[in-house]
Amino acid sequence: MVFNGRVSGPSPAAHPAAQVPDAPARATSIDAPTRAALVAHLAPLGVAEGYINAAGAYVSTPTATLALVSGDFDLDAPNGAGAPLICTPGRYHPDLFGTVIMENGHTYRAVGFVNQAGYHILYTDTGLRRLVIAAPEQLHTPGRSWGWQVQLYAARSRDSWGIGDFRDLAQICRLAATQGASCVQVSPVHAVAPTSVPQDSPYSPASRMFLNLLHLAPGLVPGAERVDLSDLAAAGHALNADRLIDRTRVWALKREALERIWDVVHLDLPTEYRRWRADQAGALARFAVWCALVEQYDSSTWRDWPAEYTRPDGPGVAAFAEAHADRVEFFCWAQWAAEAQYEIACHSGVDVLADLAVGFDVNSEDAWAYQDQLCFDFEIGAPPDLHNTEGQRWGLPPFNPVLLQRDDFRPFISMVHAALAHAGALRVDHVMQLWRLYWVPLEGTAHDGVYVYYPVDSLLAILRVEASRHDAWIVGEDMGTVAAGVRETMEAIRMLGNRSAMRSPVASFPELGVGTSSTHDQVTVAGLLTGADVDELVRIGKAADFQQMNTTRRGLAELARIDPDKPASQITQDDIRAAVLARYQLLSTAPSRVVVVSLDDAAMAKERPNMPGTVDVYPNWRWSLPEPVETIMTSPLARQLAEVMNERR
Repeated sequence: MVFNGRVSGPSPAAHPAAQVPDAPARATSIDAPTRAALVAHLAPLGVAEGYINAAGAYVSTPTATLALVSGDFDLDAPNGAGAPLICTPGRYHPDLFGTVIMENGHTYRAVGFVNQAGYHILYTDTGLRRLVIAAPEQLHTPGRSWGWQVQLYAARSRDSWGIGDFRDLAQICRLAATQGASCVQVSPVHAVAPTSVPQDSPYSPASRMFLNLLHLAPGLVPGAERVDLSDLAAAGHALNADRLIDRTRVWALKREALERIWDVVHLDLPTEYRRWRADQAGALARFAVWCALVEQYDSSTWRDWPAEYTRPDGPGVAAFAEAHADRVEFFCWAQWAAEAQYEIACHSGVDVLADLAVGFDVNSEDAWAYQDQLCFDFEIGAPPDLHNTEGQRWGLPPFNPVLLQRDDFRPFISMVHAALAHAGALRVDHVMQLWRLYWVPLEGTAHDGVYVYYPVDSLLAILRVEASRHDAWIVGEDMGTVAAGVRETMEAIRMLGNRSAMRSPVASFPELGVGTSSTHDQVTVAGLLTGADVDELVRIGKAADFQQMNTTRRGLAELARIDPDKPASQITQDDIRAAVLARYQLLSTAPSRVVVVSLDDAAMAKERPNMPGTVDVYPNWRWSLPEPVETIMTSPLARQLAEVMNERR
């Protein structure tokens, strides 16, 4: 996911403050001594007094924002707890002395070493408790190769019910393997709330621990052979006639199908399910109860539910779970069915490169579950910059980094573990989230935001532990301006970067990286060449650098040996094919370890999946591919693209 406004690290406090555009009056309503006290309190906790913006100017955090965030950091000092200790298995660490409780429960006297990767607890001789993260120093990396880049919801087959599903993903992976690809990069498959009108964006999930049931293929659910789904399947197939995905109708059909299957299997559930259910931690039951509550109120705004349901650990929730035990079990079973299909897809010949969203919706199950560690007076966003003068706010509540650390990073560990349970690789969206996040006050604007830093060394060590356990490789989406030292750290631990040819020259792509033509937030080859994307920008009134877009279009045309002065209205399908091939012939020469080919480009789709900064004026995350995915991937153009990649990768 591409966000604007990525900036470098905070300037020293002595740096002269630049003006903050449109800064509210309240930002100067607190006197200087109070601001100095706030900075003294917050700076050691990772709250920045200011930052260098994308134009290189220093911007002071408004004093009122520092005062507001201070309330979230007025915490009692932990009793007998110390900072995490990060070490390498088998390598001496001078602080590793004391009693160690290993992850598996074994206890021993440590004298500078721990030999097993994982998460352990050290009690020093003075009684201090420290989390020990024993992690390999570097990540596994893939060889020079290529793959496909897929928006799963858009990749419908003839058998889909109006949206791409896990059966389609398995088919894509099998076809990719026969073409010589090594991976398939897929859009986030995180769970969404089971309301009658599901969330469209895969980047505002209800939970990053569980799967989106909209991607479940009903006909492959165990027990489906015992019921008649023909009427629902026909209705689902009919949805494929519309290019725009209607998640409301998709969910109504798939929920009905699941309920029909559940009615015949719930009294005699498979042994495989019972074993899987027994192996699950309490997170699954909690998520299923939340789903049943969402369904009860047809709303995920849990803070508006009756008071007895607003906390997952309350007696009211336990009573609800008991009274609705069948429905809770239904949602557990549905997750099992979805995971089984996703696991098959992830073992279909190539690495699935899963996408980890930067956060979760404020009305999500994750927010409900972790509410004591979140700061609901703020939302994650991005500061103003030259391209987006208003900045951005994403509706995602941030974790308090101090409380996250005190909880031994359990939410982060669980999330990464779940993400890599089946996938062969993981793309961390907006990788800067591991270093810092820009917090925007709910009652302010993006001008009023503050950068809050996170315990990045611990988070990166956790990534290395989980990746090593699954022999997975990790990609950090680092496009745009990032803080000093971030890319150097990524390279040191062998985390791949991410580059788009729409933003950077192909020859400048890092060797340790994944190269793309464009992201889901950027124009496709067909959209650029035909001018369709510019027309859409003009239609919705969105500001853009149209002169630069025209320059880019002319460069693409020349690359494909098309007259750059040829009117967009006269561009033919043959011209688009030539441009797509020329584009990927260039990309195939990129230094990057991995290059991914967009399925949107192979389909010659003109619409970008998402128009950043828009809500209702553009059908974000609803465009499907113009043809069934099996047709696109076996087309002459797809075969030519595979030949180009195999020849040079």
